[in-house]
Amino acid sequence: MDEELAGLLKSRRTEDRIRAVRRLARAPDGSHQELLLQALCDRTPYVAALAAEALGQSAGEEAAHRMKERFLYLMQDGLRRDPGCHIRANLAFAFGRLEYTPAAEALRQGIRAVQIEPVGGVPFDTAAHLRANCALALAQIRALDALRDIALLLFDHGTDAPGAGDIRHVKVEPRKAAARALARLADPASIVPLALRLAYPAGESAEVLQECMQAVVALEDPRALELLEPYLQHEDPHLAAYAALMIAQTQAPEAPALIRKVVSRLTGDPLQAAMLALATLRSEEGRATLLDLAEDAREAVRLAAVEALAGAQDETSRKKLAHLAAHDRSAAVRRAAQRAL
Repeated sequence: MDEELAGLLKSRRTEDRIRAVRRLARAPDGSHQELLLQALCDRTPYVAALAAEALGQSAGEEAAHRMKERFLYLMQDGLRRDPGCHIRANLAFAFGRLEYTPAAEALRQGIRAVQIEPVGGVPFDTAAHLRANCALALAQIRALDALRDIALLLFDHGTDAPGAGDIRHVKVEPRKAAARALARLADPASIVPLALRLAYPAGESAEVLQECMQAVVALEDPRALELLEPYLQHEDPHLAAYAALMIAQTQAPEAPALIRKVVSRLTGDPLQAAMLALATLRSEEGRATLLDLAEDAREAVRLAAVEALAGAQDETSRKKLAHLAAHDRSAAVRRAAQRAL
């Protein structure tokens, strides 16, 4: 089998080499690392990227060292040697999965990488996913000073393309990954850059802010409510509802009252999300608030409350659903309550 696959890897047909790498990747014992390392140097970046992904499954110490050397080689002239940054992005992911700590310095180079290439005739930074994977890998291997590198990435708002005038290239993927990586570090100091991003969100996308909210909750920040509560009044109702969900996850005593306030101004999916946030609270106050909202003047609120109560097994909730099914003034609420019983 090895001879057959080695022959395919030498084929002039890209399809043959792709097929060989995919077969090597399925080998359960990692016995074909030498052939995968050979494929890592393939002249076609797609083949090399597949090999990098496969090596992340089971590469040993020697193979990981050679992967690191290849990463550094590609960094020297990424535009020519790794267009699109796919090989290095897969190698970065592999280093994290393998928890290969000697790759830390290579990952620090990758987290700062910028590679401007024409995409559809427009200069474009193709290194965004490389920076994202490097951030997550640095967190995974618990690299020394990883917090500093990742925190800087959280404020990465693109770069000016050399020779591209005033064109800006703003990508959210690296910043989302930075927030996830800060949570993964499990270092209380990670709360500082996350707090700064949440406290001063001007120009930031909702996706990144949501990742930051999730990270401060995951880090069990004792002052998380200071950061989350202002978002309940955010003009973006989806972001306000997400803040409600995160507040519910803190299980803070103030959560029911805070979430109830935001319910009054939400509609549609954000309203349903806020009501479900109440349902996740493991407190008598949370359950009482949800039951009280089932009698709200707005039909939409009552419908959302019924949905949040669906499947509840406690006697009080089932009595409330039965009452709504029999007596609510809205036929839609009565039908929803009946289905929820």
